[in-house]
Amino acid sequence: MMKLSELEKLFAHYESARWSPSRMNVKIGCDCGCGGDMYTAESWRAEEDTADKTIKKMKQFCDKYGIEYDGVE
Repeated sequence: MMKLSELEKLFAHYESARWSPSRMNVKIGCDCGCGGDMYTAESWRAEEDTADKTIKKMKQFCDKYGIEYDGVE
């Protein structure tokens, strides 16, 4: 069983994951103004890994409760 606080955290993290650099078409190292020059390889990978894990958790939640997942990939 999931607590409401856990569900709130899942949705908050999912909302952040939707805005990960690659999902916003940011290119690492790019200096065009997209923000890609703000990332190191390590910070980029950490943010992307966190987003990927969160999206996976949301997919698992949807599967468990019979919800069709139509969110970000």
